[in-house]
Amino acid sequence: MPTAREFAVQLIDRARAILALWVVCAVAGFCLQGAGPAYGQTEAAPAVKALEPFLEKARKSGATVIVVDPKSATQVAKEKAAEKFDPLAMLNRAQFRFRLVLQSAGRFIHNIGNALAKVSTDGNLYWLLWALGVSILSLVVGRFLGARLNIWARDTFADSFVSEPKERSTKIKYLLFRSIVMILTATVASAFAAFVVWVIAYNYRETLVTGFTVVGVFFAVRVTRAVMFNIIVPDVPNYRLFNFEDETAQSFYRALIGIMSVAAAMLGICLWMEALGLDLNSHKLALIIAGALIIIMFIGLYVRYRTALTQVILGPGVHGYYPLWRRAISKIWLPGTIIYLVSAYCVAVIRLLLDLPSANGLVFGPLLVAVVVLALFGVGLIIIDWYFDPRPAQEQKSGEQAAEIELVEGEIVAADEEAAEAHLEEDYNLGLRPIFKRLVERGYAILLTFAGIGVIMELWGFDFENQANPALNFLDIILVSFAGYMAYQAVKIWTDYQIAMEEPVPAHGGDGGEAEMGVGQSRLATLLPIFRNFLLITIVTIAGMIVLAEMGVDIAPLFAGAGVIGLAVGFGAQTLIRDVFSGAFFLMDDAFRKGEYIDLGEVKGTVEKISIRSFQLRHHNGPLNTVPFGEIRFLKNFSRDWVMMKLKLRVTYDTDVEKVRKLVKKLGQELLEHPEIGPMFLQPLKSQGVYAMEDSAMIIRVKFMTKPGDQFMTRKFVYARIQELFEQNGIKFAHRQVTVRIAEEDQDRPEDEKRKAATGAAQAALDDGQQPAPT
Repeated sequence: MPTAREFAVQLIDRARAILALWVVCAVAGFCLQGAGPAYGQTEAAPAVKALEPFLEKARKSGATVIVVDPKSATQVAKEKAAEKFDPLAMLNRAQFRFRLVLQSAGRFIHNIGNALAKVSTDGNLYWLLWALGVSILSLVVGRFLGARLNIWARDTFADSFVSEPKERSTKIKYLLFRSIVMILTATVASAFAAFVVWVIAYNYRETLVTGFTVVGVFFAVRVTRAVMFNIIVPDVPNYRLFNFEDETAQSFYRALIGIMSVAAAMLGICLWMEALGLDLNSHKLALIIAGALIIIMFIGLYVRYRTALTQVILGPGVHGYYPLWRRAISKIWLPGTIIYLVSAYCVAVIRLLLDLPSANGLVFGPLLVAVVVLALFGVGLIIIDWYFDPRPAQEQKSGEQAAEIELVEGEIVAADEEAAEAHLEEDYNLGLRPIFKRLVERGYAILLTFAGIGVIMELWGFDFENQANPALNFLDIILVSFAGYMAYQAVKIWTDYQIAMEEPVPAHGGDGGEAEMGVGQSRLATLLPIFRNFLLITIVTIAGMIVLAEMGVDIAPLFAGAGVIGLAVGFGAQTLIRDVFSGAFFLMDDAFRKGEYIDLGEVKGTVEKISIRSFQLRHHNGPLNTVPFGEIRFLKNFSRDWVMMKLKLRVTYDTDVEKVRKLVKKLGQELLEHPEIGPMFLQPLKSQGVYAMEDSAMIIRVKFMTKPGDQFMTRKFVYARIQELFEQNGIKFAHRQVTVRIAEEDQDRPEDEKRKAATGAAQAALDDGQQPAPT
């Protein structure tokens, strides 16, 4: 198995051999002597032969004047295109003309000699040698001037080259600029070469035709080299945008340029021989053979480098994952390309035989369209990076870095999860433009793809003005689907951004139970998910209706049927309608929001999810309760506006109440100045005095006000500081005590029985005692 480099060298050598054989055949045709008309004589033109039966019939009928309508080739082509399309008749005509072309194959070399002899005054080959010499001289002059221009451009713009570019736009700018410089260099070199040919061979038509053909082939090869050199980038790996390895990129580039050079030379020779007067059938035969060789070379190239090209289509991937559309294209691109090339060649041959337009564009048109699409896409990416990413260039993500963050089924997959989250958070902080950047890139790529497909379809003769064409309806369906997709993604991105920008629920923590209640999200963050779902359903419905209409489905009965079904559902699902309308009014009244802690009497918990007809409550112990809106009779919201926290302190009866009040007031001022706890207070800690008197303790109550969710953090801090403060000032907390008196008649009972009876009575008193509930 030869290596890629050896295969490329062999392919170029074979292509050069074919080209040399082609030139030798052309020259040998002039030198050969044999049967047939003498050199300088031509056979009757096919058009004249076609008129001979009519002329004979006119002579027999005595006609002396025959009028021939001189229609141009364009008019004839239009009339033929306007005729009713009959594939069988077209194939029969093509088969007949192909036989005529094959009949001229035996005289192919002889006809080339005739074409060369017509331009020679003395029948020798010196004019051809002279023309080739002029052409070579012109190329030398052109190449010299082009090389000087290339050196000047390289020295002038050397400072702008960055050896290790960080951002994608820098790579694209450099490659586009280098392409323009190389194309300008080729243009200048070709222009000076053509000028040299014109100056030397001004009065010699055959030399002008030969020189201009050689210069044209040179220009085509140089432009192709400039374009492919900056697409494959075999010389600067850091600027390579496609997933090529260095050695593969170099060998593939050499093989591709070799094939393109041979193809340009073959087509140039065909056009040159046509300009010199080669008869029509021989010219068609030359184009058919050249096209077949070119197709075979391209298919061999794609087969040889199928693995590398498949990897280019797949891209770098993320953790070995590749998007579905890339995987699908990687499976079908090779057989699809071979089928297209063979089909395009066959159709091009048929069009060539029938003298129809756009015969050669079917094969080479897609390649030109792909190059133009890539160039426009590169320019678009530069503009998108400039407008949608306001970060400095050194902070923007390059193409490879951007590929490290992908969305896989709605979840972020990245090589570095922390870096991905940080980058996405940075994008959110910069506004909507960086978020929309990826969507705009994708939409722009899809639009360019559609435009390229449209141009290729036009090359195939597709009539965009014929509204009855089913392919046009299919294209409309694709465009409507694309518009719906873009609107769907735009709404989704915008709503997700707005939700992310709302303040999250503060997580200060608690001590379990109702302590898990906290402040909810904003009203906008609560309503946006419902609003987003409504918009997305609306977009999908409208796009679906338009697609059905394009498919020829009458959608008016669908609306009528939907009305009838809606009426039936309204009668049969009154509970569902009640839930939906109740939910709408609850949300309009702003009774609760996502993340708030609410109590419905029978259930309570934090609101986790809100849908059209119900919502879900997460109890602090874990269970998740789903409550229909229509079942709500009572609702208490613990997370709205502010929370008043009241704490009860059990102290002994000998405690100085006024001293406690002063200490609590001083502690309240101290807590307000605390760097962490202070901002949580809406009202400072203060004493409410004696709240209740119990058998074994005096109850003093203190209170403070915070935002919902902050009361539990501050409560723990307040309890800890009060305990320290009371201990420092000799204030003791009262413990619950039970005094048991033994009746006089039981005094004579044994001590163990009296002790057991006292213990049982104390335990019963403790069990029956009610712990005061916090208020």
